Amino acid sequence: MTFLEQLEIEKILKQYSLNVINIQKIRSVYKINTPNDCYCLKKIGNGEKRAIKSINIMEYLRMKGFNKVAKPIRSISGEMIIQRKNSTYYLTNWINADEVNFNVSEHIIDSVTLLAEFHNKAKGFYSKKIKIKNNIGKLPKIFSDKLNSLNSFKDYLKNKDNKNDFDNLYYNNVDYYINQAQQALNILRNSNYNTLCEEYKKEMYLCHNSFYYQNILKSESNGYYIIDLESCLYDIPVIDLGKFIRRIMWRKSFLWDFDMCKALISEYDSIRKISEKEYKILLAMQIFPYKFYRLGRKKYQKKKKWKEDRYYRKLNKILRYREAKEIFIEKFIENYSIKT
Repeated sequence: MTFLEQLEIEKILKQYSLNVINIQKIRSVYKINTPNDCYCLKKIGNGEKRAIKSINIMEYLRMKGFNKVAKPIRSISGEMIIQRKNSTYYLTNWINADEVNFNVSEHIIDSVTLLAEFHNKAKGFYSKKIKIKNNIGKLPKIFSDKLNSLNSFKDYLKNKDNKNDFDNLYYNNVDYYINQAQQALNILRNSNYNTLCEEYKKEMYLCHNSFYYQNILKSESNGYYIIDLESCLYDIPVIDLGKFIRRIMWRKSFLWDFDMCKALISEYDSIRKISEKEYKILLAMQIFPYKFYRLGRKKYQKKKKWKEDRYYRKLNKILRYREAKEIFIEKFIENYSIKT
């Protein structure tokens, strides 16, 4: 933390009734130490609406008895946010915990428990103060747009002269992943997704939309906490679960391990029931080739300046587990008796 940054934070903290001993910058937040307690000061650049959104969601969850989130703290003047220059700040209690370890099965199972509890308590959230993005009903379009991008990558590479090794390897495999994307889209279209969406529009479930290890904390004494609620949106809760499973399935410790997937679904279902209609949505989310699509997007749309060998290594990793994913999908379909 620079000297000027320290001065800036000290000015912000003068608006709270705190006897500050010292300030530590930890990742993107500031840990404020006082004689009795510790606090967390969060800074969001150009983020007044996002800060208000996060605070409102925290307060709603705590009101519903879900205390696995931080507690917002008002300034001396009673304000929840402090605006200074182009940044917005807000203060909460400090959660004395560490990030979960997603190489440990117990941490992963406990995290999905937390997700199910969060969904149960986040149901029905509404505030006139803020606008929440609504993704209900948008998954087919999301799939379709990504499928179109895959086709555009293919067309680009087909006409590209002087392809390098990555280009050739991506092009030689793109049809396989286009077929996967089409299969996922077909399963979604032949599911009860639209019916579910109509039901969930009335329920108004918040989804975290970024439920991963960076946003899950484990306390030795008080269990698990969920943080960073700025990305929350309205959607079908099973979408959050599907994203979480997909991320776990790509981790080195659990690469397309169906037993782990089954355990996660079973644990979630024991807390928040998964309807029979929702299994097809979970399946479609696992089939869709996100990793292959995202790598192509980085290379051909965003033109991310990675070294070619880094692109090549990432693509080879995706291709290496193609068969494992196919076996996983077969087991998923068989275990949950899904008609595709």
